[in-house]
Parts: sequence; structure tokens; C-alpha cells
Amino acid sequence: MPEYSFNFDIPIYLLANRYFGMPSEYGQKIGVHQGESEMSRLAARTRRLTKLLLVGTSLAWAPVTLAQQTDQLDETDRPDQIENFEIVVTANKRAESIQDVPISVVAVSPAAIDQAGITSTSELPQLVPGLTFNPAGEAKLNSFNIRGVGTYALTATLESSVGVAVDGVPLARVGGSITDMVDVERVEVLKGPQGMLFGKNATAGLISIVNRRPDIGATTGALNVEYGSYNELNIDGVVNVAIGDTAALRVAAWKYGHDGFIRGPDGADYSQKNTYGIRTSLAFEPSDAVSITLIGQYDGRDERANANTHRLFTSTTPFGIIVENWARARGITPGPRNEQGEFFATPFSRANNYYVTGLIDAELGSGYTLSSATSYRSVSVEGQMDPFVTSSPLLHLTRLQDREEYDQFTQELRIASPSDRPLSFVAGLFYYQFEVKDVQDQNFFGLVQPGISNFYRVNTVTDKLRNIAAFGELTYRLTPGFRIIGGVRVSNDRTSATFDRARVGTDTGIIPGNVPIFSYVTRPVSYDAVSYRFGAQYDVAPDIMLYATASRGYKGPGFNLTQSSTPAAIINDARVAPEIAKSYEIGIKSQFFDRRLTINLTAFDSTFDDFQTTVGLPTNPPTFVIQNAGQLKSTGVELEINARPADGLSLGLNGAYIDARYTDFDNAACYFNQPTRPAGTPLTPGLCVGGVQTLNGWPLAVSPKWSFNASARYETPVSEDFSAFINATYSWRSSVVYEARRDPLEVQDGYGFANLNLGFKTADGNISVALYVRNLFEEHFVSRVRQEFGVYYQAPSYEARRRVGLQVSSRF
Repeated sequence: MPEYSFNFDIPIYLLANRYFGMPSEYGQKIGVHQGESEMSRLAARTRRLTKLLLVGTSLAWAPVTLAQQTDQLDETDRPDQIENFEIVVTANKRAESIQDVPISVVAVSPAAIDQAGITSTSELPQLVPGLTFNPAGEAKLNSFNIRGVGTYALTATLESSVGVAVDGVPLARVGGSITDMVDVERVEVLKGPQGMLFGKNATAGLISIVNRRPDIGATTGALNVEYGSYNELNIDGVVNVAIGDTAALRVAAWKYGHDGFIRGPDGADYSQKNTYGIRTSLAFEPSDAVSITLIGQYDGRDERANANTHRLFTSTTPFGIIVENWARARGITPGPRNEQGEFFATPFSRANNYYVTGLIDAELGSGYTLSSATSYRSVSVEGQMDPFVTSSPLLHLTRLQDREEYDQFTQELRIASPSDRPLSFVAGLFYYQFEVKDVQDQNFFGLVQPGISNFYRVNTVTDKLRNIAAFGELTYRLTPGFRIIGGVRVSNDRTSATFDRARVGTDTGIIPGNVPIFSYVTRPVSYDAVSYRFGAQYDVAPDIMLYATASRGYKGPGFNLTQSSTPAAIINDARVAPEIAKSYEIGIKSQFFDRRLTINLTAFDSTFDDFQTTVGLPTNPPTFVIQNAGQLKSTGVELEINARPADGLSLGLNGAYIDARYTDFDNAACYFNQPTRPAGTPLTPGLCVGGVQTLNGWPLAVSPKWSFNASARYETPVSEDFSAFINATYSWRSSVVYEARRDPLEVQDGYGFANLNLGFKTADGNISVALYVRNLFEEHFVSRVRQEFGVYYQAPSYEARRRVGLQVSSRF
């Protein structure tokens, strides 16, 4: 077998600076020119994308050159022991090879999920560069970012920017989609606007979870058990039972959990995990042309939730010093590694999620397929957090509980033509109904007068949304190797919302004027939208495809109704206009050496106009509301390399450079103790003027500029009955600031951590035993840093701990 070596001698940051002048300063501004014509902007964007792609191409130069040399070898010189394989995805609502899809998509296999020790969707960033998860004190506020862009105003009346779909059904809110991944067929992460085909909540991208369907004619099962540090015990099992020759039943059940690692003031451990669920699927084929699958699932959680710890004291009066003195009296020393939690309102997280889905596929003849997806989901999420981070008798949160319940119904009907004809298409109709009720119990003690004032109130926010849409995308093959793509989705949203604040019990002391009792009912809003995607594909060679696309998506309208709403903050009927995303993307998907080496490159340039976020109104003091701001941009390169250079050896490298910045945001909130200038002074980046600041040119929050994941696995027979394997992964992210206000004390430095699996399995693969180590070198980092009363607190991360354990898997 000939040996191949790949040598990357040029540092990527030098290439980036050389090709398109990447700024060396993290906060350097991007120039925004006034009066540019549309053609000049398009030309400039094309030049930027071409330069970005050149950066990635330089990394792939050596393998491509080597491939050209290898093509000259005799067939007898080619290694033929390695099986070729193809990854199939449904990113375009039809089964296609991932190498043929003109979208930047990462497909995560069940094997990759198991080897990385991932159990939840919140852990997917370990395997997908450019994807980040943003945990919050309440489950309903959790969110994802793709390509640096996420949701910047979290409320029940607004949609998320990154969508999550399960078995093709888009989920209404991210809070109900942070779930365990059990018996999945694959997870697809689609980057860039995906609303043209997937409809809702996908202006930045989409996470698509595809569960395994029942296997008709087979009776099989599997059991997986994992036990390790912090009493981490993960158990899941699946049984597939054949029912005659035309039907099958599949049942998957699981329970995952680990002890907490943050010691609370009550002596209990917090930041634990305790999740569970069961999914039942029934598939039957009444004829050769019809396939029906019915899916029902329940999953839930009941946990002592994330407890925050003190990171930094600033001796701020009047409230910060109370928090500080009480903590020091209890022996707490603030710092990045502090694991002593502080709270009065006990953190907890509970959820119950029910859904049923019906999928029908009918062959109409001549290769046409009619598909229907009907789904109903009911989600209840309840939790409590304590942003005051103190149990002081003078100042604390007695109660801050939030209960969000929502129901959604979706129906999609679509038809797909054969894909092997000159003209192929997918078209369909979509209906979506969503209702949510968010209730928060608030009882603050000691605010405004420490040790005296008390006020207890209940805030209720409701929202109703109906969406109908028609969509279609066609591909026309002009020549055997050249195809053009065009797709349009026409949608109508109709939404309305209400707010009510009711006082409960007897209040004492001074009641702040910024929490008046009032109710508000919005007028219904109707919005018509057009999403599209146009582009072209060209097959340079049988296994090399170039593509370019332009797409438009939108995030629907909403309302500025939050748990802290006041009458003064309700402007223009509390309406928040839609957010519009436009993205331009070029890429190459290529395979060499009989498809044993895959190199995919993508360059993109996206803009988000009227993005929905929290802004400061020009009042004294400023009033902060959810409105539309100006514009933000995300530009970058994504690289994926997968190689199987020898029998049993597989290597992978995924990387992303993302430059995501605000380009028009002049009324952002200031951070604590930010340098100020007198009111009326022109806005200058880094300075607070009249209670607001400009973020123009600054990077987005929770957006690492550089990220990559690397993996290596080697498996070899050690006898006729057994083989041994070793698997290693490494995930790295550059530094981020956790809040949009860009407080330099709310920064997480760059970090990376390694995971290792070492074990053996039987030759038939039915039994596997492995020792694992997560975060092998015990790299430290936290999930979040925030400030309240001049006290900085943090959310320590479970993944920042070294964990050792044993995995046992069996199949029958």
C-alpha cells in the first residue's frame, strides 16, 4: 500500500491576512460605505467570497495535488481494502448524497455522537464548528448560534434565529428542543438561511434531528450503559419487533444523569442532570407504494438546575456590597474556579414534552412521491433561577419561577419528482399553529430598601401565531454537469399577544415605580413574506462539485412584551418587525482516492437587517425595550476534511473562521462601569453616551472567530473473535464575550478539550466495551459570565471537568 502524507506549512492566519486583510485587532471596525450601488456591493461581496475560498483552498492544495498524482497509478497500486461509503442527508427534503447538496451541511453520525460521549443537542458544538450553545438560567432562554448569529431578544413573543427540526417537523421554541439524542439515524446542521424549505425559525441555520424508523421484517435490539465520574449513569435501549412482513414496532427508552458539582448554601449539590424519555414508532406498508410511520414520544427532566457562583466583587454600593459582605462572611472566595453556589431561590429545572407525528410516503408512479407530515407537540418547561446570587437576609430573591407552556400543530404536504431527470423539483404546502403562555412569579425582597421592602407579582405573557406557506424548488440540468437551482416560499404570518401583571399578597416597604400593575392586548399583525434560494452547481469531475447560491430568509414579527414590561416601553403597539437575512455562499465539495478523502470548502457572506434585539430608548434614564436595530454581518470560511488513509483508520478535521460583527447598532445597552461621555456627545465605540453605546464594528456576543474539531479513530483485529479500537477527539474555540454590551469582564478566553476512548469489541460488533476519558487534560472554562449589582457571576461547566468511565454496548 503506498503511503500518503499531507503537509500544511502555511499558517492560516497569515493566509487570512494576506488574502483579504483580516484585522489583527479583535475589535477593529469594518468599513461601511454610504451610497454604494447594488452592483458594486454584489461585486465586492463576490470578491470577498472568492478570497475567503482561496484561504480554504490553500489548505487543501497538497491533497488535491497528491490526488492528481495518484490518478496516474495503476489500478493494482490502489488500496482496495477500504470500503467506500456515502452519507445521505435530507437537507433538501429528499434523500441525497451530502456531496451533491449545494448547502454547507455537517452530518453527525450516531457513531460520532457515541464516541464523543454526547447525549444532548446542547453538546453538538463539540462536533460542529460554527455552532455554539448559549445556556441560560431558565431552559426557555437557552439558544443556539450558527455562524456567530443567534437570538438577541429572548421572549415568548419572538421566534428563535436557529431552528430545530425533529423528523422534518420544525419546533416552535428552542427551550423544548434541548433534548437527549437516542436512537438517532443522524443529525444534520444546515448553515445559513433555511426558511425556503423548512419554513420557521431558521434565518441563521437549522439543526435537523432524524430518528431511526422501525425496520420492517427485523427483530433486533440494543442496550447501552455508561457509568463514570460524578456518578454519571447513562442507560438507553431499543427494541425493534417485526409484525409480519409489512409492519414493525420500535421502542427506545433512556435515562441519563449525573450528580451536581456546585455546592449550594443548603449543602446540596447543584448543576446535576436527570433526564428520561420513551419513544414508540410503528411503521407499516399496506402496499409496495405506501409507507406509514406513526411516532409518539414523551421526554422530561427534573433537576437541581445550574447554580451560579461568584467570579468577581467590585464593592459597589448599595446592593453589591451587601452581596459581597454576605458571601465573604460565608467563606466564599470569588474567582473563575469558585464552585460554591449562592442563592436564596433554589434553582431547579423541570420539563415535560409530548409529541405525536405521522409520516406518509406514497409512490405515485413514474418516480413521483407524495409525502405528508402531521405533528402535534405539547411542551411544559418550568424553572427557577437566582440572578441576585445571594442568600443575604437583607437582599434576595424569594421567588423567581417561570412556567412556559406551549402547543403547536404542523401539517406539511409535499410532492417530489424523480431526481434523475433534467428537471426535478420539490413543492409543498405548510400549515403551522402555535400558542404559548409564559407565567413568571416574582418576589424580590430588600429591593428598594434592604431588609424592608418586599413586592410579589405575577406576570403573564401569551402569544398566538398562525403561519401558512406554499413552497417549491426546482433543479434544471442544462448539461450533464451543470445545473441551476431556484426556489421560492410564500408565507403569511398572523400573530397577536397579551401581557398582564397582577400583584399577589401584601406588599411592604417602598414599591418601585418601574413595575406598575397593568394589562395590554395587542392588535393582530399580519405579514406576508417571500423567502428564496437561487444558485448553480457544476460538476468539475465525477467527485468534484462547485456551487454558488443566494438566499433570503426571515424571522417573523413579534412583540415587545417581556416579564419586565412597563406602559412607557410599549411603543407602536409593542410591535417588533420581521428580521430579514440575506446570504451568499460559494463552495466546493470534493472526494479523492476512490472517495477515501473528502474535502469540502465553503465561503459565505450574510447580512441580517432589522435584527430583533434589546435597544435603549433616548429617555433619561434610558428605557430598554425589544425593537429592531440596524444590521449585522457574518462572513467566513468553513472547511471539512475526512480521510480513511488505511484499513481501520479514519481521520477528520472540521474548522471555521467566522467574522460576525454589528455594522449598524447605535443604541445598545452600556456595560457596568463603562467609560462615559456627556449626553449629546457623538457616539464612539467603547464609550457610553447618555446611557447607550454604539456597537458598530464590534464582534457579536458568543461568536468565536476560530473554531475546529479534530478526530482520529483506529480499529484493528487482535484475534478472530475480537478487535481493538482507540478514538480521540479534540474541540477548540477562540475567545468570546458573553454579552452584547461587550463588558471586558464578561469574556471567556479560548479553550480546547480532548476526549479519549479505548476498548474492544467482538468481530460481529454485537458487544463493545470501552474506557473513556472526557476532557483529558482538564481544560477549564465556564458557560456564562454576567453582572448584577456590580457583582460578576458565572455558570461553571460540567464539560470543564475530567471524567473517567466505562461504556458497555450490546446488540442482539
